[in-house]
Amino acid sequence: MFDGDGPRAAVRLAAAAAAVGGLIWWMNRQRKPSEIEEAELDEEIAKLLPILDELGKSLFFDCTDIAATTKAVHDKIDASNPGIADQLKELWQTRVFERLQKTQADVTARFGCTLEEVVALQERRMGHERVGAHIEGCTAMMYDALAGVLPLLPGAAATEGLTEDKVVEILIESYKLEEKKVKKAMHRARGKQQQVTVQDFDAICTVAKKDATEQALGKAMPELTGRREVFLSALALYLRSSDAFVKRKTKVDDASKPRWDSLFGKPGSGHGSKSKATGAAAAAAVAGQLAAMGLTAP
Repeated sequence: MFDGDGPRAAVRLAAAAAAVGGLIWWMNRQRKPSEIEEAELDEEIAKLLPILDELGKSLFFDCTDIAATTKAVHDKIDASNPGIADQLKELWQTRVFERLQKTQADVTARFGCTLEEVVALQERRMGHERVGAHIEGCTAMMYDALAGVLPLLPGAAATEGLTEDKVVEILIESYKLEEKKVKKAMHRARGKQQQVTVQDFDAICTVAKKDATEQALGKAMPELTGRREVFLSALALYLRSSDAFVKRKTKVDDASKPRWDSLFGKPGSGHGSKSKATGAAAAAAVAGQLAAMGLTAP
């Protein structure tokens, strides 16, 4: 349980934030490249850009997930621990930083590098357009996620054919597939007489949502098969740029987003309000996040 000790909490937060230096501290530094051969610098760029592309995509998926959970976590904190709400929100931010740092370390390791080595490469090539755009884009994603706003994929350009209508079409299909996949997984677990915790249900929903989106996107636009990030970024862009699209998505969510009440033997499993549409999955996600913070959801 978080003890609310202000000074010690501040030290823990500062230490965790410092550990994520690779994500933030260098973003505004303007150091001149060291005097090494231009050919060597070109080799560094050739090595660095594929790593940054993969980092951007991986961090985008993390930030999309974090954005969807942040508001619900904050609401639970406000409702159950108002006396130390600010400290708990700082702890949630620390957890986010730790998760993003781990993602960065995992990605760079797949390329045979450490995070520190990649940061050093970025510093030396700060003036390169794509390197600077990556830093700016990843920082923006982090701040968006912590504000509960769906992020934009760094460097993403408009994709021909991925119109508002097409995004809505894919979204509706993904909701249908997600519901089928979750119900199938729950039926399989119960058939094996396995107990499903809220954390288990959160994991089931996460995998089902990912697979359903990939499948719906591949069906509607085969050329984007395996590029879920492009669809999610387009969705985020339309939600930012069009009030009409926001209203349209709200209607789609009310009418089509999966309902989970029936899985837990509760009444009212038919289509209802948006809050009912997302309640069980959101509660599972929040419970998992709060448990990771040493808290119990009310």
